[in-house]
Amino acid sequence: MKKEDSENYISEKKALLVLLFLYYLNDVSYDSIVLRSFGFHFDPSCNFKAIVKSKKDHIHKYVVHIFEGLTGVNFAKLDLMGNVNIAVVSNIKGLDYYTPDASLNIYLDGAQFVALGYLEGKEIDYTSENSKNGKTDNLLYFLSQTEDEKGVNTSAESFISWLVKLYTTKIHTDLVMGAGINEDYGAKSWEGLINALNADFYKGDQTFCDQVKHYTGKELFTSSMVLKTSGFDAYKFINHELYEFKEAKSFNDSDSTLYSCVNYLIKHKNTSVITYNYDTNLEYLLKKRNAPYVTIYDDNAFVDADDVVDIYHVHGLLPYDRYTEKKFTDSLIFNESEYYYLYNNPYSWNIAKQLHDFKFNTCIFIGISLNDPDMKRLLELAKNYLKFNFIFIKKEKEYSEEVYRDLTTYFFTFDLIVIWINDYPEIGKYLEMF
Repeated sequence: MKKEDSENYISEKKALLVLLFLYYLNDVSYDSIVLRSFGFHFDPSCNFKAIVKSKKDHIHKYVVHIFEGLTGVNFAKLDLMGNVNIAVVSNIKGLDYYTPDASLNIYLDGAQFVALGYLEGKEIDYTSENSKNGKTDNLLYFLSQTEDEKGVNTSAESFISWLVKLYTTKIHTDLVMGAGINEDYGAKSWEGLINALNADFYKGDQTFCDQVKHYTGKELFTSSMVLKTSGFDAYKFINHELYEFKEAKSFNDSDSTLYSCVNYLIKHKNTSVITYNYDTNLEYLLKKRNAPYVTIYDDNAFVDADDVVDIYHVHGLLPYDRYTEKKFTDSLIFNESEYYYLYNNPYSWNIAKQLHDFKFNTCIFIGISLNDPDMKRLLELAKNYLKFNFIFIKKEKEYSEEVYRDLTTYFFTFDLIVIWINDYPEIGKYLEMF
């Protein structure tokens, strides 16, 4: 995507988010909205349509126009019932606003917005009051964190909850899981796993390890041949780290993040899971709850429609103590050469699954740090103008609030809405609300 196109895309996504925020403020139920980018007799200047079922079961259709600037925009001509006219400007301060008699006009500068007109039969006169305290605009952070608007909508406890419900209700949903999903059990993060493997490979010689990393980066295991010729059994080591760690809490603990995910999967049947983890912890918990599932870890699989959940191990699967079995070790995407092969092969089932679901499903990312450039590349390719994905990220106590404001903006460039949490048990509480 060209730079100018990318900037316009972000502006239009912000416009969509602001419009949805106004629906939330006007007590429109999350399950009463449908977004459409296509229709017969379609206004060519229309960016999309929002179709809303009112509380009296009337269908209201809104034609949404988004303009990059005010030049050539005739708001008087566009002042028709059902029109939503959004102007993206450099600064909303000092603008001479057109006050409509029938339409809804929104003026947006990226950090703040003004809304004037009518929505669902109610007069709107709203000015956001967030201040620009971060290095980037903080509109997105304001919309997801503001306390003043909590409880104004009878269908959800907060705007972020309402937004997740809107998309998970209307679109097939994925839980996308990373190594962090097991951290509250005491398991290592992905970086922790790599560091432990490096330490074991170099027999605790940290100086030697650091000197090699100076030239190779974090990833020391550049090929499976290096591992084989050194006599180091990486798969045995991974098996040990995945399953034989000292538990901080039991896998049966209902307060664990993974257990909360299982609750969500049972409650929301036919949800898919994309996991980057090699372990079978999720399958173990589903089996204990008598929830049928299917596990896919290569391109030979039979997906039963009666299963509660489909689990896609897109980086492979290594069941406990099966590290000598070739069908499992061959499935693993672990070292540099395997990552390069996978992410340079866009027709592989692993990549096809991720691209499709990131683009057309609602994805909730859990336990993923998103510092992997390959993941960001897929998200960049999978952008979808009318939808969002969501990611849980844990705050660090010593970090400033300014950091979270700017990161919220940064992740939004990948179509991600951040749900900031202070500790892992909050994920379960959110999933219960969804």
